[in-house]
Amino acid sequence: MWSNKWFSYIVILVFFVAQFPFIDADADMHLSHSRGAWTDEGLYTLQIRNWLNTSIWNMSETDAFLRAPFFNAILLPCFWIFGTSWLAARFTILLLVVVTCLTVTQHRLLEKLTGPLLLCLLFNPVVFHYSHLAMTEIPATCFLLMGLTFFHKSIQKQKLSSALVANAFLVMAVFTKISFVYVMGILPVVCSILYFTLPQQRSFLKNMCMLSIAAGFLTALLFYFAWYLPHQTFLNKIFTIQSELKFDNNLHDLWQRITMSHQVFKQDTFIGYNVYLFYVNVVLTAVWLVLMIKRKLTPHNLPLVLFCLVWLAFELLKLVNVYLPSRYLISTIVVNMLLFGVLCKELQPVNQLHRLTFAGSIVVLFGIGVYHYIRSFSERSFQIKTANEYFAQTLNKNNATVVGNWASVCCWKSRAYSRYCVNNYGNQQELLHHPKPQLILSEAEEEDSEGAFKSVGYDLKTHADSVITFKIANWQIYGYWISH
Repeated sequence: MWSNKWFSYIVILVFFVAQFPFIDADADMHLSHSRGAWTDEGLYTLQIRNWLNTSIWNMSETDAFLRAPFFNAILLPCFWIFGTSWLAARFTILLLVVVTCLTVTQHRLLEKLTGPLLLCLLFNPVVFHYSHLAMTEIPATCFLLMGLTFFHKSIQKQKLSSALVANAFLVMAVFTKISFVYVMGILPVVCSILYFTLPQQRSFLKNMCMLSIAAGFLTALLFYFAWYLPHQTFLNKIFTIQSELKFDNNLHDLWQRITMSHQVFKQDTFIGYNVYLFYVNVVLTAVWLVLMIKRKLTPHNLPLVLFCLVWLAFELLKLVNVYLPSRYLISTIVVNMLLFGVLCKELQPVNQLHRLTFAGSIVVLFGIGVYHYIRSFSERSFQIKTANEYFAQTLNKNNATVVGNWASVCCWKSRAYSRYCVNNYGNQQELLHHPKPQLILSEAEEEDSEGAFKSVGYDLKTHADSVITFKIANWQIYGYWISH
């Protein structure tokens, strides 16, 4: 049954239908410890929506567009056709996931294992819930998966045209979110290793390696001349802020940082079992290497194994980040699951015990996903939807300006001019006057903006005509109505 391509299609269809109850719901409460899973849908689409709704384009309004240009390009046709709708953005990302799965199935990346792996991967709670959120990490991971698929096809058929397509998808992943720049190093490393292990394909591998290096070089040039130089001052400021927030520069504490991240995620409701799957992969990789060295195993999927191992090695570097929300680990979880499938394919003997063990693993992994799905279904909340409906009715639609990090997601439906606000940007005075806001959304102590208004002596309660309060996930939000 699993070897039938129709099984994969049924899995994809079930996944797509299972997303519908969550398509207009808030992010699951267990999905992230940071507010990003609730706010970043609005923040990453803020500039393009402001442009389409108000004709105002401001590149320095936030760094979101500069960090995710191709993500906005994906959403632009959808917004042109259906309007700047929250649901339109979510459906676009969900359809991209479906197209990626269909591409992987069509090219039979893992042959008989594609269906079972999709079953476990698509219902992994982190992957499942981020698949209906309009955020950057899922699209970037989708392009990375399609890059892997065409890399596999190029190796199988010795076609540089497929290798070119693979590199194109990797470039798309990078410009979907710039922090995925590490993916440009995967193919050169993999091809270099394969060059010494597959002597019969050296000529082709050499050409593929040179093509990958050229793609990386051209990506760097494109980013530098078309992206960095025109916005150098602003980007340098952002890089300084981001490095201070995300990276621990004390090498003495590096190991402690890694072990702490490991412990945190091992205990996480959604991510925990993926950590244990990583342990399994470490053992399977060791066994695979021993059998390879002793020449007791013929590597049928060596390129895939190496691609996954190199990809996973790059992903593990994220553990040094001080700030590491769950969405940063989507691609880590995907390659972790993929590596498990590839190694199972490599190590499978023809005996019945292995088949039963693998089938049992699939049942357990899928069972965990189903359990979390049922729990998430019963615990859904629609606070963002409610906030959007309220502000769509109460805001002055002609000239409404709303300021605050929650503004872009809570005022999506109102089509208001949403302004990003954080203390490090130092743009509070401009936000208060040009144009003057009708509404300011903030948490009680301005934690979301790191005390942006307090830092310039602006008391929100004093200047507000009235105040409303509502809650989204774990955050109490105050709406300060400002008189003109």
